Amino acid sequence: MQRLMIYAIGALVVAGLTWWLVAVPRIELAELGQATADTKVIELQLLNDQRTDLIRDQQLQILDITENERRNRELLQTIAGQSRAQSRALKELQQNDQTIADYLRTGVPADLGRLYQRTATTDPSTYRQPSSMPANTVHSASTPSIGN
Repeated sequence: MQRLMIYAIGALVVAGLTWWLVAVPRIELAELGQATADTKVIELQLLNDQRTDLIRDQQLQILDITENERRNRELLQTIAGQSRAQSRALKELQQNDQTIADYLRTGVPADLGRLYQRTATTDPSTYRQPSSMPANTVHSASTPSIGN
């Protein structure tokens, strides 16, 4: 019976040593794997948060771009309207210029000509009248004036 106890104790010691040699490294390996997995999960969560922030920023940029595009369309419509108005005004000016050019090609009506008739413009003898101002009204700087 004593031998049986010794064998039983020996078997328990061998089982304990086997567990200690085989199971403990596996437990440590599993704990290390768990720690690595936890680190990876944290890294992936951070990466997911960064992606979420990036998507949010891109959505804001898309909204800004859309708003800018809307404003550009409004400006283009305003410019097109102003261009049409300017074209109409230019066409009207061209028509007025043509009307004025046609009027100026015709002679001045006799009644209107007599209304503004002046001898300075209608009498050829008065075209080249000598000036009544003396030619030497300003004294030169080198000659002293008489009144001073």
